[in-house]
Amino acid sequence: MGEKGLNALAEVVERARAVLEREDEARERLLKLTREVTRLCRKAIFKMHEGDLNSAKGLLTSAAELVREILAFKAARPRLYHGGSVTSALAEYVEASVLLAYLEGGKAPSFEELGVEPEHYLLGVADFAGELRRLLVRSLSAGKPLEAERALKLMEEVYRALATIAVPEALVPGLRHKVDVLRALVESSARDILYYEVSSELEKLMREALAKRGVAESGAV
Repeated sequence: MGEKGLNALAEVVERARAVLEREDEARERLLKLTREVTRLCRKAIFKMHEGDLNSAKGLLTSAAELVREILAFKAARPRLYHGGSVTSALAEYVEASVLLAYLEGGKAPSFEELGVEPEHYLLGVADFAGELRRLLVRSLSAGKPLEAERALKLMEEVYRALATIAVPEALVPGLRHKVDVLRALVESSARDILYYEVSSELEKLMREALAKRGVAESGAV
């Protein structure tokens, strides 16, 4: 290879370097976007559990704007778009969006409406069912068994729907584990409700027995 050939090779290497530097800049931008989406969605979920739905909606609106930027990477930078950070952030976005719809009594948004991939949606829905567990426990603590039963019913429906999905783990990494965790949550939640109902019934019987005893003792006097 002569000097001219070496110079040409150096030029190609320089072009390759420039391409990779632009790719790295895009990667850094995408990581920043995914971290911010995750932060906003987690904060929104926290606000929902506090009962502050207005603040949660504001946070999700901000997250949605960033999600649109992330989605643009699908065509421009497909190799980056299909990375783990995107999957995690978009699953978090799905989780928060579906939870808000549940708390507002509305219809859960589809993956088409949210603009995410089916795998992102399924992972997010599985995590949403975990949030239902938190709502269920809080409802029982507040003496609202009907709300707890409503949450359990939906948990069971989500579990049954996800458990029927038979796709390779490579297509939806982590889904199988999430479904196994969800099954355990459904079982423990059902036990919690049963325990609450039995305890409530026992408490009622004890109060009635004490009341009768008090009446009997006052009559004897």
